[in-house]
Amino acid sequence: MQSIVNKMYCDVAVIGGGVSGCSAAITASRRGMSTILFEKGVSLGGLATNGYVPQVAGMIEGNCKEFVLRLEEQGDLRRRSDTDDHNPTFDPEYGKFMLEQMVMENGCRIIFDATFIDAEMDGSSIKRAIFYTKGGWIAVYAKIFIDGTGDADVATSAGAPYEVGGADFCGLNMSTTLGSRWANLNMTAYNKANEEWMKKQEEDKIKNPVSLFYACEEKAIANGDLTRHFTKPGAATGMFLVRIPNTSDEDMDFCTFTFHSYFTNNTDVTNISRQIVEQHQQMQMYHKFLRKYVPGYERVRLIGTGSLPGVRDSRRIFGEYMLKAADVCCGTKFEDGIARFPEMLDTHHPTSHYHIFQRHAHMEKPEGSALFRQAQCDFEMHPFGRPAGFEVRPDPRDYCDIPYRSLLPLEVDNLLAVGRCCSAEFHANGSMRIIGPAFGTGQAAGAAAFMAVSKKLMPRELDGKLVRKFLIEEEKVELDKAPDGWWAQLREQKGEVVIDEGDRIVIM
Repeated sequence: MQSIVNKMYCDVAVIGGGVSGCSAAITASRRGMSTILFEKGVSLGGLATNGYVPQVAGMIEGNCKEFVLRLEEQGDLRRRSDTDDHNPTFDPEYGKFMLEQMVMENGCRIIFDATFIDAEMDGSSIKRAIFYTKGGWIAVYAKIFIDGTGDADVATSAGAPYEVGGADFCGLNMSTTLGSRWANLNMTAYNKANEEWMKKQEEDKIKNPVSLFYACEEKAIANGDLTRHFTKPGAATGMFLVRIPNTSDEDMDFCTFTFHSYFTNNTDVTNISRQIVEQHQQMQMYHKFLRKYVPGYERVRLIGTGSLPGVRDSRRIFGEYMLKAADVCCGTKFEDGIARFPEMLDTHHPTSHYHIFQRHAHMEKPEGSALFRQAQCDFEMHPFGRPAGFEVRPDPRDYCDIPYRSLLPLEVDNLLAVGRCCSAEFHANGSMRIIGPAFGTGQAAGAAAFMAVSKKLMPRELDGKLVRKFLIEEEKVELDKAPDGWWAQLREQKGEVVIDEGDRIVIM
């Protein structure tokens, strides 16, 4: 290694500028900690902004709620209605600026274009972290380090144990998606054409009607202009769209993460490179298809591709507690719960473009609020063998806690992990990685770093129940109350929760 050209010192060093790292840096600096945030790119937000996934899924509370409200105040956030606080969307460019403002306004320093290289150890603690920069190698010395890299780069370098992929998929990672941004969609024209198409199928008494979008794909496949379907038969809008605020129905900008690669190994640079090239090719093919076949898409333009590969999972640390898929499905609550996950299982299928998702796990004896039925999943859903037991899914009217212990890597004392590299089983990974809970684990780590430095303790020496109490009383995160807003509306909705023929959870 070349000689160090610069040494930096701080209380808290946060490595990785995705939403979880930003949230950690915001909280630590607001509590008076000397804090530095290191980011290998040139803007903040990770996949939420640079990866074109600008939809705030999960619980919107704490730092996440502040981010949403501040974007809304300046006109760069869109809700589906005035009262709907579920999955609001934002302009990813202004999301970058907002995170930068929130990180810096309490004295946190940002070092961009700094690639983490190594963690040098002093026993079981990180002594310093090494970065490569344009000006040469730099080192940061800190009391507490926070790993927000997504891939557990810091934890791995420090010697923390980890795992990759799902056991039931023989170590394969979830499918990946390179996000993209598009312009000039006339959604009004498409919706009108789709309504007419669906009405005609009804008049013709078609037994299994499909959306106009799916029918257009069928035609393009028959003509050799598409290689396969990219959408599901019943999806009214066809491809999954995240609408950008301040664009109209007749001239819409949108982001999409429709283009998947399967059989992925997300710690292998050659495999990641294959995925990116493959998804670039899919985008070009699909662009031609959209303009040629789909009403309303005649003028659509591809105006941006994500600057980060759309990786959903890679390394996950072994922590003091590993959150289980059963915890997510059963609505498990923990005394040291520091963030919440009220969504469906979000496993993007590792091998199947037909299924796209796996929304269930398997349990021998479902407990708590888990929804369950006899297993109906097919060979394509479980190509390496179907797990034993019932299919189980989370009840949308309930939620699970994420425990503080899942942020604590084994074998490394002065390190906290946040975001998707926290300690969780493969199918529980979504409870960490989507935007809402990623903000939450980051905020908890920032609070824990403050508490540890103030008390001259290591993070694992803190009582997780006290971290939770600090978040409730000092950070005003209402972890002791049931989720409000959209989630409260679900709880109040009368009817039975069932799994429909499309494998969706609905209240009937």
